Amino acid sequence: MRYDVMNEHYTEICLFGKPALFNDMRLDQNTVPKGLYLYEVRYDDETWEPVQIAKGILANHLGSVLTLERLKIPPNGYLDLEAKTDWKYNDKGCRTVQEFLEKYPIRQKERER
Repeated sequence: MRYDVMNEHYTEICLFGKPALFNDMRLDQNTVPKGLYLYEVRYDDETWEPVQIAKGILANHLGSVLTLERLKIPPNGYLDLEAKTDWKYNDKGCRTVQEFLEKYPIRQKERER
């Protein structure tokens, strides 16, 4: 089952130095507002830390992220990340997509994608 991005609650994160939203569910691509990008995150078997981002993750699914910019996913389909440097939780950040879009308005170019 996939969930509507507009009806979920999130934790704001800093992903590769940029704001993003994290949710531990599988989210429905068809409910993503224009200008946001949806990816799924894989966790490490031993540490449970995030280690990869892709358009879709089957095994070891940690959750989903919404970003304001398209990520450059390598040809193999998976973008590796280091949890200690590329992923930081912001516990006092936005909790909904609406709050996130008010805090970080979508640029006109992204809105036209």
